[in-house]
Amino acid sequence: MTQYCMVFILILFYSNSTRSQGDEVLMLPNVRTTFDDCHLRFHKLGTFGFVRPVFGQPARLKEFAHMGAIGWTQPNGNISWKCGGTLIWPNFVLTAAHCVIDSQNQAPDVVRFGDLNIETTEGDEYAQQLKIIDIFRHPQHRFISHYHDIALLKLEQNVTLTDVVSPACLWTDEEVRFKILEATGWGKTGYAENQTPILLKVALKPIENDECSKVYTNETDRKLRLGLQEHQICAVDKKMDTCEGDSGGPLQIKLMHNAKVTPFVVGITSFGTACGVSNPGVYTKIAPYHHWMVKTMQNNGAMVPDDVYNATFCALRFESLREYEDAIIISRSPHFVWVDMNRRHISLVDELPSYIVRLAWNGETNNCYGVIIDEDTVITLAQCVVHNRENVSHIHYLNNITMKVSRIHVHPKYEQGISYNNIAILRLQHFVTAYDFVNQYYGTDGYNFDPACLWQDETPSGKVHVHGSGRRDINRIFDSSDGSIDPSISILSPQVRFQNTSSCIIPKRYLPLLRNGLTNEHICTGQNLFLVPKSCDLVIGAAVYEDEYRPLYPMVYGLNFLGRDCGFGEHSIAIGMAHHAEWMKTILFSNYKESHDTVHFIDTDHQEGDSCHRHDGRAARCVPVSSCSSEWKQFMSNGTIELCATSSLVCCPSNDIAETQQNVIHPLLAGCPTLVKNLNISSPARSLVFIGWLTSEAMEFRCLGTIITKKIILTTASCVEDEIPTVVQISGKSETQKMYEVDALLVHYAFNATDDTNDIAMIRLRDTLVWSSVLFPSCLWTNTTHVPLVLSMISPDDTEDIGHTEMVAMYNSDCQRTHMYDIQDSQLCARKPFKNFTCNAMGDQLLFNSSSRVSYIIGLSTDFDKCKDSYYTVFTRISSFVHWIGMNI
Repeated sequence: MTQYCMVFILILFYSNSTRSQGDEVLMLPNVRTTFDDCHLRFHKLGTFGFVRPVFGQPARLKEFAHMGAIGWTQPNGNISWKCGGTLIWPNFVLTAAHCVIDSQNQAPDVVRFGDLNIETTEGDEYAQQLKIIDIFRHPQHRFISHYHDIALLKLEQNVTLTDVVSPACLWTDEEVRFKILEATGWGKTGYAENQTPILLKVALKPIENDECSKVYTNETDRKLRLGLQEHQICAVDKKMDTCEGDSGGPLQIKLMHNAKVTPFVVGITSFGTACGVSNPGVYTKIAPYHHWMVKTMQNNGAMVPDDVYNATFCALRFESLREYEDAIIISRSPHFVWVDMNRRHISLVDELPSYIVRLAWNGETNNCYGVIIDEDTVITLAQCVVHNRENVSHIHYLNNITMKVSRIHVHPKYEQGISYNNIAILRLQHFVTAYDFVNQYYGTDGYNFDPACLWQDETPSGKVHVHGSGRRDINRIFDSSDGSIDPSISILSPQVRFQNTSSCIIPKRYLPLLRNGLTNEHICTGQNLFLVPKSCDLVIGAAVYEDEYRPLYPMVYGLNFLGRDCGFGEHSIAIGMAHHAEWMKTILFSNYKESHDTVHFIDTDHQEGDSCHRHDGRAARCVPVSSCSSEWKQFMSNGTIELCATSSLVCCPSNDIAETQQNVIHPLLAGCPTLVKNLNISSPARSLVFIGWLTSEAMEFRCLGTIITKKIILTTASCVEDEIPTVVQISGKSETQKMYEVDALLVHYAFNATDDTNDIAMIRLRDTLVWSSVLFPSCLWTNTTHVPLVLSMISPDDTEDIGHTEMVAMYNSDCQRTHMYDIQDSQLCARKPFKNFTCNAMGDQLLFNSSSRVSYIIGLSTDFDKCKDSYYTVFTRISSFVHWIGMNI
């Protein structure tokens, strides 16, 4: 047969810009209140691209390449095809024992393979017809009964193995847990109908033998003296029943592996009632006769190893001849099949993603994992916290790094041995990005930290992934054609589907763990296809996740804790993140209270302007929420708010009202954006200056400042230290640099050099600046509740100019975990992406460059540490000092 080969490669690109689009700006609120901010907290700058191949391979796919028609040659030369059989070795056919003689007491003499239509010449070029030279009926079979209805036929020679004629595998496990099986044959399609010349298939549902016995008893069928036995299987179809001509044919299941499917024969068609009656058919179960079949073939010349029907070995033996799984097939033709490997259900991956960690108990591990959702936080299953009466002590991260668990939070309603509230939070002693731990493996730049994001809305429908592990040989794709054995365990990424309560199929063994059934905290996932055994085992505690559309931010819907075969055939159960979001917030968000305790009414009779008394004892008055920034901040922080009445009036601290009423932005500051837009500026950085002091040796420039008016420079108090600078020098190339003398210095009255709070100062120049396209102010960021996410830190570089470092804003609570002192609302946390540390100096400027080329100053660097072990750093928050700056201009 002529072989054809075609390969199609399609390159797909994914682009997800993290920049703002037009005038839309990604904004970060000051206080964290939700898990939906994951893409902001771990923002990646720039674009991300990847390439994925789409592979096609030639094949003529035949669905039942093992199916044979067993015939009796008549005196006139015609052949009567009266039974079916299954090729299980190149020269052995499996059939029913009652098929070894016909009604004339004659034995069959021929078997035909690879021919779907046994009465025409259509497809005859693929057919192979061989003589039967020996028959082996099971020694316990008697024609007067239906028991042990199994036989082997030996052929005159081996078949020629092709993709249309190849042996099936045998299901040798006593447990038959498949929900749907297929029977094939050329049988009658109904009562008194003629035998069909075309091979037909029918889907059958296995039923319990007890139920089947209601139909088949000793009274209704004299060949069932002992009733149905364990070596028999009952299966039923509502439309068609087992009919004459199907006898001896296979009852099978297609098991998936290597992006292919292999037929496994579960039973042999034995007997049934009249066609057209919706009664079950009875099949001889293969498993009890496995040993007899192997020994019979071995004793009669077949070089059959004892483990010939080991599921893995058998699937691999003829893998190159098997058909592809339906999901990856794009189209078919008589000689080709086009496939898209991106659609395959299971993919091999090199290792678990970096956000998955393995749990350990003083060096001992088991199949328990967790998911990193923050630098010092892992979520896992409550059932995984204790092992051999010891609490989890460490995590193994990125294969090489071990980190200690410092705190364990188990859901308070979890009970050991049941499957409800099965969730726990682990806090680590160090950040997973800690310089000391990571530097030895990844160099001084560290590595790119990628946490998982938590889904906290209603569980969507459609496709999703889980994490699994399984034999490499039964899952590899491109190097598997030789059928070689490789038992090494690899990490897998199975693609499954969300299942609802009615479609979820739970393995019987797990039902005792779900004594109240599935609840809204559970997520059910899986595929209805069954796998070859040992193909895929769930990674317990790992994620049900999506990353097809969010490759930068994998979205975690739940943690797997129950399931076999990664949810294929029978489905897997996970603990859903959305259901437990409120509890997790109480652990992970400082001062957070659950949503049922968020609103406090002081007195429903209060009106605007009335005095009120807060729970903390501070004097307060009833004002609109827009006039009380502290109450809004309190609500954003922990979800609580104190209302004066059933209206929008809040009980606001008196000192906050006073500050708010006075906080009118100075006209010079308020008009800055319009001024800059009209100047047609060349570079936003030209609003920066170097601040210098004249010493006995030379002019010493220590830090940066920002021009905000024609005579005012903004910098940090830690930079000037009450020592009036001599000059400021305009940034830029040497030929354009110009110095201006300093007239006065004002340091914030509450500056604290210990904790760096209120670290801000203003410098007044002697001369007035003249605005131009190369000399202009930075505008002040005045929003007190949000800051832009993507920022730029400006620092002096080695060329006596300025350098830009991309930064992203973070919550103050993020910095607080590693900061020595309490971080105040007047401070701002930020980090440097892709690094485990941030290098900065006092006075460095944190800027936001808008799409209209207006530069806003967001923060001023307060640290003098050149590089931090943690990649967080703290800035003075400009929006908190707009009123102070305006009063002192």
